[in-house]
Amino acid sequence: MDLDNIGKLRKTHYATEIVPTLDSKDVVLMGWAREIRLLGNLVFVVLADRSGDCQVTFLPKTTKVFERAQKLNREDVIAIKGKIKKSEKTTRGVEVLASEILVLNKSKTPLPLEITEKTPSDLDTRLNSRVLDLRKPRNLAVFKIRNQILESSRKYFTEQGFIEIESPKIIASASEGGAALFPVSYYEKEAFLRQSPQLYKELMTACFERVFEIGHVFRAEPSDTIHHLSEVTQMDIEMGFATEEDTWKILEGLITRIYSDISKKQKDALGVLGQKIKVPKMPFKKMSYDDAVNLLNKKGTKFKWGDDTSREQEKMLTDHSKGPVIVHDYPMEMKPFYIAHHENDPKLSYGFDFLIDGIEICSGGRRIHEAGQYIENLKAKDLNPDSFADIIKFYEYGMPPHAGWAIGVDRLTMLISGVDNIRETVLFPRDLKRLHP
Repeated sequence: MDLDNIGKLRKTHYATEIVPTLDSKDVVLMGWAREIRLLGNLVFVVLADRSGDCQVTFLPKTTKVFERAQKLNREDVIAIKGKIKKSEKTTRGVEVLASEILVLNKSKTPLPLEITEKTPSDLDTRLNSRVLDLRKPRNLAVFKIRNQILESSRKYFTEQGFIEIESPKIIASASEGGAALFPVSYYEKEAFLRQSPQLYKELMTACFERVFEIGHVFRAEPSDTIHHLSEVTQMDIEMGFATEEDTWKILEGLITRIYSDISKKQKDALGVLGQKIKVPKMPFKKMSYDDAVNLLNKKGTKFKWGDDTSREQEKMLTDHSKGPVIVHDYPMEMKPFYIAHHENDPKLSYGFDFLIDGIEICSGGRRIHEAGQYIENLKAKDLNPDSFADIIKFYEYGMPPHAGWAIGVDRLTMLISGVDNIRETVLFPRDLKRLHP
């Protein structure tokens, strides 16, 4: 079959915009032939686009158009010109009677993946054919949720006086200390993919005061779980002339805004995913790490001071709080070098974690802003201050008190959309085993 040129023909409606109230209206649809049925002297095509699908009917009286419809393969790219007609026989009470068809591209058969989900595929099969997989309505819904998170966040940060920055993705030294790094070839010099914008966003508080960044970070950690990836999207903020408590207010406002916007603007996506979300009420509960240790032990779990919480224990904490909870004043040994010591107890830090619906999605804290203390903390973590000389020097020229946090966008998307694996929230996930497609 010869392919057609799109020419000047343009889509007038998305598939889900075809409704009975538009009866007799001429329309142009463009998308994919999701299903094709030949019944007697009729051809029925389910045309799908990003909005959903609708039925297109081909009648034998349109001879050439009818013959071309008979030769369609599933997932052929097509453009349809036709007239809307009410029809009680269709699921949505409406169809389009085709008067013209353009075949813009052909699809190979058989398909490597069942897009209609009549036969569910395992995740590896889906990821191997990711572009086909992403045509499914369920996956589109996940990415609508993700898009809303990003859109709402940027608007909120801007309203709160933050400036968006884009810090280097190629770095000369570790920004988190002992975290594993991906080395890269960089003009015969040692370089790495960043595992955080941490050091650079802190420096920007000495310039722009309030900054945020949404970007990729890379973790060369051999973790192969449903919650871990090697390339993730992270949302960071840093606030000059602030403490961790100031950042809590921004965090509370952001999370409330995200959940509120999704509940209002993404009802269809939530419906496809079978998800209901509750907008958290501010202020969120606060709990010291010491209180968390005592609570978990009272609930029968063996939890020692200095231990990190498990998924089960994180759920216990949010269940007890009946909502989101900020756990603060962590042991200094559990937090990275750039977190400030607690002024009342050197064993404690001003670091915190944020838990919601039983999952930790955010960590942050008050930072060090004095060069001497910065060097001391590096040495205490067995890190070489010389490796951070390019950063430390700016702490000698007026670094303000500052604080900040970071949220995992993929993990937050996973939480709100209700998917079982973080890989489903990323277009082309990268992990311990996967580098393709």
